[in-house]
Amino acid sequence: MYLSETLARDRSRARYEEAQHARIARQAAEVRKMDRIRQRAERKLLRAWQRSDELRASIEAVG
Repeated sequence: MYLSETLARDRSRARYEEAQHARIARQAAEVRKMDRIRQRAERKLLRAWQRSDELRASIEAVG
C-alpha cells in the first residue's frame, strides 16, 4: 500500500511541476509577444511623428 501511495504522490507532484513549467513558458511567450507588439507600435508612432514633421516643414516652406 505504501509503495503505490508514494508512486501516486510522485506522479501527482511531477504533473503539477510540469503544469507549472508549462504555465511559466506560456507567460514568457505572451510577454515576448506583447513586447514585439509594443516595439512595432513605437516604430509606427515614430514614423508618424517624422512624417508629421516633414509635412509641417513642407507647409511652412510653401507658406
